[in-house]
Amino acid sequence: MGASAPVTMANREAAGDLRHSCRESGDNCVVSCFLENFLTSRSVIASIIFAVVCGLAATFDFARVPAEKFPESTWTGWAIQDFLSAKSAPDVVFLGSSLVLVPVAGVDANFLNRRLDGSQHHQSAYFESRLKAKTGRAVRSFNFALPGEMPSDAYLITDFLLNRENKPKVVVYGLGPRDFMDNLLPNPGATDPYRSLIRFGDVSSMIDRMTPDWIDRLNFNISRTFYLYGLKQDLVAEWVQLASKQLSGLMPVPAGAKPYSVEQRRMLLPDYRPAELNRAEAYFRPSKAEHFADNLAEYKKRYAHVKWDTFTSQMRFFAELLDICQQRGIQVVIVSMPITDLNRSLIKDYSWEAYRKSVHVLSTVKGATFVDLQGTKTFNVSDFMDTVHLHSGGGKKMLDLVVEQMAQDKAVRTALELPELDNGSKNRSASSQSIPEKRVADAGRSAL
Repeated sequence: MGASAPVTMANREAAGDLRHSCRESGDNCVVSCFLENFLTSRSVIASIIFAVVCGLAATFDFARVPAEKFPESTWTGWAIQDFLSAKSAPDVVFLGSSLVLVPVAGVDANFLNRRLDGSQHHQSAYFESRLKAKTGRAVRSFNFALPGEMPSDAYLITDFLLNRENKPKVVVYGLGPRDFMDNLLPNPGATDPYRSLIRFGDVSSMIDRMTPDWIDRLNFNISRTFYLYGLKQDLVAEWVQLASKQLSGLMPVPAGAKPYSVEQRRMLLPDYRPAELNRAEAYFRPSKAEHFADNLAEYKKRYAHVKWDTFTSQMRFFAELLDICQQRGIQVVIVSMPITDLNRSLIKDYSWEAYRKSVHVLSTVKGATFVDLQGTKTFNVSDFMDTVHLHSGGGKKMLDLVVEQMAQDKAVRTALELPELDNGSKNRSASSQSIPEKRVADAGRSAL
């Protein structure tokens, strides 16, 4: 204790002399003292070094990985990799949530009479077969429907991927009310498709809509500013993979024992990588009899109250998707997907009308072909596996109706380079519209 006192006093005297000297020398000395203290600060030096390292790393593309090499395998990642690896663009691309994914893949499992790996199967073989039978035209399809896909996700798929050599002739987009009024969705930037798709384009112009929370926007801007911080997910994934490989070598699985499956891991750690999907993990199997599952409790939460900012934001993304397709010469077929009356009863009438009219009006005004399966009243509970998802039998009925209307639609036929219909077919096509276009536009303007 005694030895520390003279040192402390000496420091105080030195500081006092410095302040006295600064006062006598004027403002220039104060500024000099401040700059000297600031530039010798450890935090400032560390920040400068970090910025220089980031700049050098960015210059030489250090640790950068291809956009399609994702930190983890998910439904979205598998679909993107499969789409980009194709030698040519598909003629028809399906978009939508699980309302489209589940029935389309389920129908194929029955049609091909074999189980299909959800991570690898991204086409609609049944749709291709039916369209060829109706039109004589062989087409190649790609199913870009994904679990939880929102219009904001479909917009990013369209904007970033369906372009140039990957541009299809037709997009078939199946929509349901959840796509615009999901109360469980924090924001558009919270989905797995969003996290995967932002690797392929710039979302800075729409970041306020994608991530309304200021913390998320701050994180986004920091990622754009500092190169290495922007690569944090890729770097962590690489280190985890390397560490796992080393640990597996040091501590191999004992003979006769089985390693933990992803399903067992999820039981222990349900919040760890919830979107992950590996090969041979999710199968669509041939099935005739379907057990009906009551999922109303889930949808009561989704429809608990309408977040109108979510509704209007997603409707705007939907409109912009249609604009992009118009600009690129892609014909869009909008399919109003059917849901059960049980599920419909959870949605307030004014919300339901706003959804129905807005989708119909936007589709009509922006030149899309509108297929109203919800309004046909041809689907009943026996076509569903739960209150919103069609099973394989209902999916077959859905695809048959979509193919029928596509085969009769002049814009679709032009896009697919099919010969014009005769007058009788044209008249049948015109009469298939349940509500005249003008009436739809007039009735729905108030919802926009």
